[in-house]
Amino acid sequence: MLNLPPKDPRSFLGRFPFGLIIAIVVVFLLLNSVFVVSPSEEAGTRWLGGTPMTTAPLKTGVHFKVPFFETVDRLQTSRSVYTLNGLDVYTNDNQKVTIDISLIYQIPSSAVMNLLYEVGRAGSLDIEATILPVVRDRALAAFARYNTLTISDQRAQITTQMRKDISDALKRLFNVDVIDVQLVGIHYSPVFDQSIEEAVRAKNLAVQAENTVAQKRYEGEQKTVTANAEAQAAVMQAQGQAKAIETVGQALRSNPEYAHFYSLQHWNGVLPQVVGSGSIPMIDLSKGQESGK
Repeated sequence: MLNLPPKDPRSFLGRFPFGLIIAIVVVFLLLNSVFVVSPSEEAGTRWLGGTPMTTAPLKTGVHFKVPFFETVDRLQTSRSVYTLNGLDVYTNDNQKVTIDISLIYQIPSSAVMNLLYEVGRAGSLDIEATILPVVRDRALAAFARYNTLTISDQRAQITTQMRKDISDALKRLFNVDVIDVQLVGIHYSPVFDQSIEEAVRAKNLAVQAENTVAQKRYEGEQKTVTANAEAQAAVMQAQGQAKAIETVGQALRSNPEYAHFYSLQHWNGVLPQVVGSGSIPMIDLSKGQESGK
């Protein structure tokens, strides 16, 4: 085998002009010395990740820092949405309810330095962790004032109470502005849901029983009305018949000819089958003829 002498690294570097190397280093240092703050945020810097180098938040634009020694911390100052799902709270009748909360907040410039370097760890890592305990505590306090059965009806009042309590607390503790708080979800325990279903079922059965009783009562009242009407009609009919008999009797007593006329009106046209032994039935039609003249 052919033994080749080892390559000298200096021969490789020697191929590049020294000025080019210097230019690359300068560009690299410049890129690490400049940073840009966007319109939706403000920033601060720390020396070697420790002591803050800024006393006021850096606004939108281009800024300089010492490369490798100065760390940039950014904090969003535009409106932010924080969602807290699956939070367990308890009502005043000791029932557990799981809720979902949506929080819209904004960090003013006056709160940036405090939140970056005075609350939690340095930087913006703990912002949501800072807000979470306050939101949880105020939500628990709000629900503790209401009964489980009235939550649905009083949802608007609960939301208003939480919005006020959370807003006041975040403003007082961290100077954070709360734009809105929404109660986006309410989840009852399976036991409570089952008890509600049983209560609704019992109520429906009770209503059905009341309707059945009312129907039977109505049918009974209708039968009573019908019976009274029939009885009243029978009485009126009997009274009418009695009045008719009385009228006929008076006519017969006052006018003897009326008896003959009455008998002709009520004759069925059939001759009597038996009048007497060996007798031929006779009917005097002369009076009827005279009355017909």
